[in-house]
Amino acid sequence: MRRKNFVFILFLWIAISGHPQNNNPDVARILISDTLDAVHYSIYLNIVDLPSQNLIGYTEVSIIPKYDNINDIQLELLQLAIDSVIVNGFQVNNYTYSDPLINIPLPEPANTGDTIKVRIRYHGIPFHEGWGGFHWAGQYCFNLGVGFELISHNLGKAWFPCIDDFHDRATYDYYITVEEDKTAVCGGILMSVTTNGDNTKTFHWQMRNTIPAYLASVAVGHYDLITDTYNGIRSNIPINFYVRPSDSIHVYGSFINLKEILAIFEEHFGPYPWPQVGYVSTALGAMEHAANIAYPYGCINGGLTYEYLYAHEISHMWFGDKVTCASAEDMWLNEGWGTFCEMFYLEDLYSYEDYIENVNTMHKEVLQYCHTPQGDGQYFALYGIPPEYTYGMTAYKKGGIILHTLRGYLGDSLFFNVSKGFLEEYAYNYMSSFDLRDYINSHTSVDVTDFFDAWVFSPGFPHYSVDSFTVSPVGNNYDVRVYARQKSKGGCILANSNKIDITFMDSQWNVFTGTLNFSGLTGNQVFPVPFEPKIVMVDVEDEICDATTDDEMVIKNSGEFDFSDTFFKLNVVSINDSAYIRVSHNWVAPDSLKNPVNGLKLSDYRYWKIEGICEPGINATGIFQYNRNNYLDNTLIVNSEDSVVILYRENAGHDWQSIDFTQMGIWSIGYLYVPNLQMGEYTLAVWDHSVGTIELKPADKSFMKIYPNPTYNQITIEFLKLQQGSILIFNNEGKTLDSIPISPWQQKLNWHVNNLPNGTYFIQFKNLNNEILSTEKVIVLK
Repeated sequence: MRRKNFVFILFLWIAISGHPQNNNPDVARILISDTLDAVHYSIYLNIVDLPSQNLIGYTEVSIIPKYDNINDIQLELLQLAIDSVIVNGFQVNNYTYSDPLINIPLPEPANTGDTIKVRIRYHGIPFHEGWGGFHWAGQYCFNLGVGFELISHNLGKAWFPCIDDFHDRATYDYYITVEEDKTAVCGGILMSVTTNGDNTKTFHWQMRNTIPAYLASVAVGHYDLITDTYNGIRSNIPINFYVRPSDSIHVYGSFINLKEILAIFEEHFGPYPWPQVGYVSTALGAMEHAANIAYPYGCINGGLTYEYLYAHEISHMWFGDKVTCASAEDMWLNEGWGTFCEMFYLEDLYSYEDYIENVNTMHKEVLQYCHTPQGDGQYFALYGIPPEYTYGMTAYKKGGIILHTLRGYLGDSLFFNVSKGFLEEYAYNYMSSFDLRDYINSHTSVDVTDFFDAWVFSPGFPHYSVDSFTVSPVGNNYDVRVYARQKSKGGCILANSNKIDITFMDSQWNVFTGTLNFSGLTGNQVFPVPFEPKIVMVDVEDEICDATTDDEMVIKNSGEFDFSDTFFKLNVVSINDSAYIRVSHNWVAPDSLKNPVNGLKLSDYRYWKIEGICEPGINATGIFQYNRNNYLDNTLIVNSEDSVVILYRENAGHDWQSIDFTQMGIWSIGYLYVPNLQMGEYTLAVWDHSVGTIELKPADKSFMKIYPNPTYNQITIEFLKLQQGSILIFNNEGKTLDSIPISPWQQKLNWHVNNLPNGTYFIQFKNLNNEILSTEKVIVLK
């Protein structure tokens, strides 16, 4: 990452007064906007000679001091040459320019109430990095208002002198002169197009709402204009798509649902806050410039592949533009909301199932990768992310799923009312994470201080589980006392004021749900339930993105069933009627052994809980994936000498014990097959064979003999003990390749391997009760 340290020369170290403000004393900082307020910019640019990649022009900025006796003003301009500086009509020659800071002495001190007008002429090849800055792309050029590499990330200063932070907001007039065959597109309203008589035109755009400098925008090129109108809550709003001529036929297909998405956001977040809905196609994007979203060429393809992306960007017109985060450390208030909205719109446009499926997929991705090199490299709190990771997975995806969790914590009515409320309270201003917390506290009956402490201001994730429950008959009902426990993934503090939905299910699949409230490590609560429950489950409706991922199924027939996001499959051999099965993959360490076993190491990262109603009966094999790659079992399975095993316990009141299983795969990745799967908890472990022999009940190796091994075209299976059953043949991924019935008097079986590729295969014998009596490994060579 490329870094650049910005030094701001200011004269007062003060506590920022006025509304809104960041009331956390640990994040006080000095900004140019602490002492100066840029209220309006008029930007005049000549972008005629695109091949030269030169910007030529000047900017006039009106500045009001926030304190008396201001002797200097500061602006930022990055990597461009200054030609002249004029203050209130007088040229200033003794300014200093230490890229990017311009320090301009004033002819006389300025006070509050004064307006200082500064005109700076400049030219040069503007800055850009891999993504942000001012870019040239053939006959097109455009800006992207933030960079991922440069620190600070704000890049309004890449193309005009400005106060470039999240606090300062101003109105804008843009006067962009271009070749006659080109169009200049900016945010706001197009006021006029003037033909200059020298094969150039000047486009005058005006933004009357205040925005920070990084949300100002310009794009120049050969654009076709596609127009439409959205009938908003308050007024009819023009929709303008500026696209390459070759992309114009694709606009309708790609944006067919835009107006419906706008209506969804207006219903839940309030009226659309800008004078137009604007998208301009660019070689790079997407970037939420106010009323003029930079949107990548390739995403305008006539299909709905990138619908989520333009929904994300248009949601920024509320979250990030209308209300801007107070600092880079608060970036989840921009990007977390954008990510939440790119999932949420699915609920109204398509179905709640589509929404929750997206939440669950992102939840699993965050739990698995966010803290790894594939994500941000470690566990971060949502607030206070280091600048190198401002635009990383934590702010975007973790921010999105935590907002889903806040929605569940508050309930829909409060959540969406609060969203509308703070967007109005802080309209065209900035907000901090602390401001959002305090707004909710002061405008609802719910105190979210503990929620924010655990989910926003601390790294990692809480984890909730039910250890046990007791049932006491009371008349026709039952008092069920539930004992819950909390763990943490990634160093999170133990959360307080937890509100966890607990669902009770009886043998007839009747359900009853209540809310468990507790703080700290453990809690218990009595629930009056109208039936005698058989199982008690946590967060069945997926309202909390804690350190679990789960899936549930109703199973009515035999076959293999893959439980999403749990690394578990169920191979149902037989079923009498139907079964409800829920599998939870817990992203925390299992409880340790009550009686430690020398040489046995349990996973420090994950375990499973299998629960359900399986009456009158089900015979199934559980298939558990182990994988030292992909950031799953890399801390457990260290090398090829480690022998992976699986342990079982009925519930938290029991100790872990060894069970029958068959391993299919190599030492580092594969599956553990557990026959006659029982409800309860399962965890991976590794066993050190040098210590001795763990009690694992191995399959009967004297049951059958297989030869030749390795084989080239055929294997012979000789049965040393005659018994009726079946032979199953698997590849090393656990896929069943063949199933062959064996009669009670059969002594041999020949099986051809001509169509199989080289590799490792497994031959398994099951009796009529579907008990695995023997498993052997075969190597096929060609």
